[in-house]
Amino acid sequence: MKKLLVTLSIAVVALVTFGIFVDRSEANVAIFTSNSQDKAELAKQLSLDILRNESSQRVIGIPDEFEIKRVEIDQLGMAHTHVGQRINGIPVWEGEAIVHLNSDGTFARMTDSLRENVSVNTTPNISQKEALRFATSAYTEKARQTGSPIIDLFIYRGEDRDRLVYRVETPRVDGSKDTSAPVAFVDAHTGEIVDRYDNLKTGTGSSLYSGTVNITTSQSGANFYMEDTTRRMGTFNMNNTGNTSTGTGGTQSRYTDADDNWTATNARAGVDAHYGAAKTFDYYQSVHGRNGIDGNYGPGTTTAAANGVSIVASRVHFGSNYNNAFWYQNMMTYGDGNGTTFSPLTTIDICGHEMTHGVIERSANMTYSRESGALNESFADIFGSMVEAYADGAISSQTWLIGEDAYTPGTAGDALRRMDNPNAVGDPDHYSVRLYPGTCTPSSGNDYCGVHTNSSISNHAFYLMAAGGTNRVSGVTVTGMGGTDAARIFYRALTVYMTASTNFAGARTATLNAATDLFGGSSAQYTTVATGWCAVGVGSCPTTPTPTPTATPTPTPTGTELLVNGGFESSISPWVMSGTGAFYTANGNSPQAGTGYAYFGVNNSTTGQTYQTVSIPSTATGTLTFYLNVTSSETTTTTQYDRLFVEVRNTSGTLLTTLGTYSNLNKVASTTAYTLRSFNVAAYKGQTVRIQFRSTMDSSITTTFRVDSASLK
Repeated sequence: MKKLLVTLSIAVVALVTFGIFVDRSEANVAIFTSNSQDKAELAKQLSLDILRNESSQRVIGIPDEFEIKRVEIDQLGMAHTHVGQRINGIPVWEGEAIVHLNSDGTFARMTDSLRENVSVNTTPNISQKEALRFATSAYTEKARQTGSPIIDLFIYRGEDRDRLVYRVETPRVDGSKDTSAPVAFVDAHTGEIVDRYDNLKTGTGSSLYSGTVNITTSQSGANFYMEDTTRRMGTFNMNNTGNTSTGTGGTQSRYTDADDNWTATNARAGVDAHYGAAKTFDYYQSVHGRNGIDGNYGPGTTTAAANGVSIVASRVHFGSNYNNAFWYQNMMTYGDGNGTTFSPLTTIDICGHEMTHGVIERSANMTYSRESGALNESFADIFGSMVEAYADGAISSQTWLIGEDAYTPGTAGDALRRMDNPNAVGDPDHYSVRLYPGTCTPSSGNDYCGVHTNSSISNHAFYLMAAGGTNRVSGVTVTGMGGTDAARIFYRALTVYMTASTNFAGARTATLNAATDLFGGSSAQYTTVATGWCAVGVGSCPTTPTPTPTATPTPTPTGTELLVNGGFESSISPWVMSGTGAFYTANGNSPQAGTGYAYFGVNNSTTGQTYQTVSIPSTATGTLTFYLNVTSSETTTTTQYDRLFVEVRNTSGTLLTTLGTYSNLNKVASTTAYTLRSFNVAAYKGQTVRIQFRSTMDSSITTTFRVDSASLK
């Protein structure tokens, strides 16, 4: 008999409708139709115009001096520009605004924390060294430093007046009970201590599944709360109450502790859920650039005890002997299990699974029945597994087991589902053996046409793409690409190409589109995706193996032109693109000629490269030219923070020479202002080499490098 079907479920009761834009000659036209740097640049300029108008009516400073922290374009086509207020070049503490634009570029609303009528002398009277002495003069031995102090100048709005202050942070991170990061705001004119707080809001707890772990908590008065106000997540105790049939009702209370050492028996499941929520948040933010479930630290359902910010809730000890966990009404909820089928369902992969249901709801929102429901469950399994691997620091054999730590605690080595071998637990591993292959009316009795069973088909496809292997039914062998690339492809497919009704065939198309975007249609990753779906019976296998980037064939020169597709028209091919900081558009807003171009940078802390392998005959002139455009939010006129390198490498990728280096210092005001660049590569005549563009970005403030109309003769 098939084991439990409804575990790790997503409660679905509400329908979400989305508007569409109709192209009418007299109607507003949607302009934020893609999440590209060009559209972000447009959103930034429109937002600055709005802030300039705002500054004509309110005394908020000069918007052109504000720091553009980031621009986000959401699934509805709205743009959100986050800015930090600066006065005379000095940041205003907590002075921020978010300008929200409709899809047609018109103003929607503004989240406004800008400080009005700032009045302060912005020239300090004391030095940073003196500020450090003032900050530490009252400290006891407990506050001795283990790291370099962090000292920054801010404008601080106090209760009585505005002040110029040094924010002085003196970390003590030594593993002792006194580990802390005290912060003092020192008046830069008088040396007076204006305010203090501890920037290390970390507690420890004894978990059920992960041992003793560090968790981020908050403090209000004498109490510590299991609430992370940075990630904006909190964990709450349902006290074994609540309606287990509907997922509603019950008594919810805050977890509190007097010494921030969470060892109480009823807190252990809470520690697991809190730790799992943090690891899930960190995975999505660090790997996919997503700030939580909805991309904006939400959706919050309650407020934090410490500062009243909206936080996303995880609820533990739900019901009595409740063998389930679910995502519902923007909350994660975990039962304790009955001790036989399940122990408390708060393992890392289950936490990642349930929170991913929230991500799915805020992106593709796949209907929770039939094949779309199976994909909904599958993507939750996939990213729950990736969260577990992230928390563990590496992919292992345990990664591919679903719920293994909580499932049947009396039986070692088993799991609820297995991505590596679904057949071992009675689940289908090929489309031909799926449950309910014909007409099916979804109901709870048939698990809504097999959402928790047929999910194993795409689970196994992902496993084969990531780890490699041979499908039991088809006998097709897949060469794995690694979990990182596979996860990037599936995430982009989910958030860009999948819709509420996507079925298995549609998921194959979506992941192939994502692989093309990220790695190119001739890449090894694209071939692995196509082969992985074929192995589980969805679509056909590639008929001709596609070469890997290191085996890219040398393009055949056309006339005296040696580069193929130097204008980047229609596709990136035969250029080879890799890394998170390299991009391509076939129909962009800012080409030098035609419609396509390559571009680099865009995001913080990324690298990326695009190259073409070319044979340079001895009869060539050996002249490389291309057009370059650089736009940047950096304001410095002296420091190169973000860079683009023009390189010649051998066919194995070893650097032979750097022809040129460009940076944020080369920025221009317009995204269409290109400059012709020229280099002599005659030294490489008679050789086969790679012509490569490579970017590196620092950790804050973005730059975009656009390359078009490349030529080598």
